[in-house]
This record gives sequence, C-alpha cells and structure tokens, in this order.
Amino acid sequence: MQVQHLIERCLLLRMNRDQCIKTLADHASIPPAITLTVWRELLKENTGFFREYYQCFSSKALLRKTYYEGTKVHKKEAMW
Repeated sequence: MQVQHLIERCLLLRMNRDQCIKTLADHASIPPAITLTVWRELLKENTGFFREYYQCFSSKALLRKTYYEGTKVHKKEAMW
C-alpha cells in the first residue's frame, strides 16, 4: 500500500502528524523521513483540508480542556 494511502487512513483515525509517523514506522516499517516527506507534500497540495483538520483538533482540545476545568471547579464547589 502506498504511503499516501496509509497517511489518509491515519487521518481517518484522527491522528496528528507525529502519531501517524510513529504508527507507520511501528506497524508498516516505513521510515519516519519518508512519511514526513509525503505528509509535507500532501500538506502543500491540500492546505485548505489540513487547515480545517488542525482547526478541528484545536477546537476539540479546547472544548475538552474547558469541560475538564469546569468539572473540576464544580467538584470543588460541591465539596464546600
């Protein structure tokens, strides 16, 4: 299977670049330099997609952090 297709599968599994590089090195024996090179080419060819992809992660991470902090605050309030 081509590296590009494996990267696309990683994206479907919502992996970031570093997770994808590590996964392909561990499970498909693809050197990290190869994955990184293909990732960069995909990024150049699909800047709009990757902008949205990264933004989605940023939004979810922010929501998760806000939810976690809010839960922590509510627990402290309940203790008082």
